[in-house]
Amino acid sequence: MSLLSPWFLMASAAVAVPLFLHLFHKRKTVRISFPALRYLERTEREHAHEIRFRQILLLLARIGAIVLLVLAGARPLIPGPGTAHPPTAVAIVLDNSMSSGLVVGDERRLDRLKAIAERSLDAAGPDDLFWVLRAGEPWLPAALGTADDAREAVRASEVSAARGDVTAALRRAVDLVGASSLEHREIHLVSDLQATAFDLSVPGPAGSIPVVTWAPDDDPPPNRALVELLVGSGLAPVEGQRADLSVRLSEGPDGAEPIGVRALLDGRIRAAGTAPPGAVATLPLPSTGAGWVVGVVESDPDALSLDDRRYFAFRSRPPPAVHVVGEPGRFAREALGVLEDALRLRTGGGGEGAELRVSVGGAGLSEAPTARAYLVVPPADPTLLPALDVRLRSAGVPWRLSARAASGGAELAGSGLPPGLAGVSVDSWYAIEPTGEATSQSRVLAEVAGEPWLVESRTAAGEPVLLLASPLDPASSSLPVSAGLVRFLDWAAGGWTGPGSSGSEQLAGQPLPAPAGATHVVLPSGDTLAVDGTRTVSATGSVGHYGFIASDTVVAWVAVNPAPAESDLSRLGDDELERAAGDNVVVASSEAAWARSVFRERTGPEIWWPLLLLAALVLLVESRLAAAGTQSPTPTRTSNDTVPAHGAS
Repeated sequence: MSLLSPWFLMASAAVAVPLFLHLFHKRKTVRISFPALRYLERTEREHAHEIRFRQILLLLARIGAIVLLVLAGARPLIPGPGTAHPPTAVAIVLDNSMSSGLVVGDERRLDRLKAIAERSLDAAGPDDLFWVLRAGEPWLPAALGTADDAREAVRASEVSAARGDVTAALRRAVDLVGASSLEHREIHLVSDLQATAFDLSVPGPAGSIPVVTWAPDDDPPPNRALVELLVGSGLAPVEGQRADLSVRLSEGPDGAEPIGVRALLDGRIRAAGTAPPGAVATLPLPSTGAGWVVGVVESDPDALSLDDRRYFAFRSRPPPAVHVVGEPGRFAREALGVLEDALRLRTGGGGEGAELRVSVGGAGLSEAPTARAYLVVPPADPTLLPALDVRLRSAGVPWRLSARAASGGAELAGSGLPPGLAGVSVDSWYAIEPTGEATSQSRVLAEVAGEPWLVESRTAAGEPVLLLASPLDPASSSLPVSAGLVRFLDWAAGGWTGPGSSGSEQLAGQPLPAPAGATHVVLPSGDTLAVDGTRTVSATGSVGHYGFIASDTVVAWVAVNPAPAESDLSRLGDDELERAAGDNVVVASSEAAWARSVFRERTGPEIWWPLLLLAALVLLVESRLAAAGTQSPTPTRTSNDTVPAHGAS
């Protein structure tokens, strides 16, 4: 119970008045005893306990009346189902990831979630503070605002094709409400509780902060999806060669019917095929001339249509010229030979017109004839590093290499790893450190144990440079002895330098690296954004084709597709909610239950008028008791007194 006027409780000191009167203010009587009234003495002795009991009742009634009047003046509020609540800091986590685009009946799942979020705002007070976090668009800021601001943000939310990360959103919500000056804090989680959106390895991300969670009371329908697409095994076709599209379908029940898929170029079906759920369908594309090829593979749509299409983009290109200066090692030579036999690149010659120069130890860096781009491979002998640093400094590359004191195995990591580097383990590497002022045209493409392993930069003349931290030998990493080396060199020669694209897909929600030289990006919606200093596009919540532009010319198309995990609609179990959210979770499966559950610290109506009514009843009882005990003074006499006879003087 809370009080609106707690200062009024000071009036409770008035209870001292009846106590004082009861204890210290006794009625003074004159006792006159005479033998004829001795029976009155016996009556008084017999009723003394009754009189004392009535006096105690009078005392309690008077004290009770004062206490009730004081409480009524303090205006108490009782906890209850009322709409009033103390000012509360609320973070609304709205899961607008791809799975929220599911259509159930005639209603889209996201529209249902938005309606539930607005129920929270309907119960909001003028002093509440709100943040709206979209789990499917973590790159968007969550601005502090009122209920009206939050309502506008909720209504403006649309389905993102990105994978939802509810765990990260909850941790972010904790930071926001925890920084608030308000005493009461809550998180309202409005999600379809898709299991893949939670990281159960992070137990209870919300801690003890109350989390009111929406739990749909229906079962998700079965979903059919295209979960992966690969062009030419990840290597972009060259001019005049045919390419195959490999499309993997999601798992389905045993005995399910084969699913038909088709590839469209410029809106026309160019290839079609079928495959059972869980299998890979191969669609052969006709040979193409030089230039960019963009298209889409689709199947018949179902309740979740966003994952029934996957986009692709590649550039059919002439084989790029690659010039090697120095000895890169036997495995690198063999990989280049494989690519040359497949007509994917050309080697040899004096380096004239080379798209890529592979520079071992910095040899030939920025020497005539120059190349369009450079791949710098460090030497295996660390005593040669000073010479490499001199060549890097002479070319204007703001990085240097130095030997590390220790080594240890680790796997390459990074957002948007270049093709062929995923899963590569590194045993030893040099430390790559920036020199001089940081440049906005440098970025780390791959890391090992938190340190740079593959860095993109530029020379003083503007040519792009890839700088490796390990030699291309088996003693340094697993890359030389894996098929990834072929894909990596193909990407470096054709995809990274600009003449072509590797044909691999990017996932929605992941940062999208901008190609060298690109100044703007055209989103699938048609909007154009400038490429900032990070050389990365973060807002990739839409699937489709992203076009990178330099001087009004498209230098690259990139296909962005939904994450396969979003196609799995299975939900968290009830026993997993506490681990997935926090220690103080309340689950609501209906709008009425949600309205009762949000704003946990409810205050019911004021109860001053019942207290006044009860005080009046107590005073009425007190008056009756007082009236019943009112008697005229009764003279008494002692047994030794006598009454004079009539007429005696």
